Amino acid sequence: MRMKTLWLSMLAVALSAGCGALPGRSKPITHYVLNDPGPVSRAQQTRPGVLLLREMDASAFYQEPRLAYSKQPGTLSHYEFARWSELPGKRLTWLLRQRIEATGLFVGVAPLSSGVVGEYQLNPRLLDFYHDASTAPGVVLLLVEVDLVRRSLGELLARQVFVAQVPVTTFDASGAAEAMNRAANQVLDDITRWLERIGDPTTPRPLPRQSKGGPTADVRVGKIDTSMARQHTTC
Repeated sequence: MRMKTLWLSMLAVALSAGCGALPGRSKPITHYVLNDPGPVSRAQQTRPGVLLLREMDASAFYQEPRLAYSKQPGTLSHYEFARWSELPGKRLTWLLRQRIEATGLFVGVAPLSSGVVGEYQLNPRLLDFYHDASTAPGVVLLLVEVDLVRRSLGELLARQVFVAQVPVTTFDASGAAEAMNRAANQVLDDITRWLERIGDPTTPRPLPRQSKGGPTADVRVGKIDTSMARQHTTC
């Protein structure tokens, strides 16, 4: 009799757990797509050479397809029921390649992993991408660092940190996703304009002068704005 009672109790627990896991019992997960609506401005001239784009580096925190937010400085969390359709770094890389290709700034643009031979390489890094929800409705912060390299010489031609701060219209995941799309669009605009402003990377540069102490460095590095990066750190 005791054994029968025990089995019935176990069955009741299993059934209750199963019912708790039935679809519709919990809040559904919403997947958002990161887009770049444009518009795209064509470059005034096309530079010779192919640009290779490395997939965007990102910290371990951004290796999950969930929208991020912060309520206190120095901390980051994930929205429980709001996710991206793919990893933000991977998606931003694809959007950046499409944008640069559409401008016609280079003869061609290809992923670094494609096996295509290229003269130049763009190395982007996703530093931060989250909804600052410390005060309602908050703002979205996006920071991306980019290096432009001449592959034949292993030469750093320029470096820049791009920052976008976009107000959130509604204090929820939907409002955050909409602002994140606008922030991504702004950063893509800034990166393509920056690439166009950089002097023609195909123009040969003079060799570095020799000094008595040995060769001197001759690397041009773009102005790096890290003021925003210092205000926010990941946990």
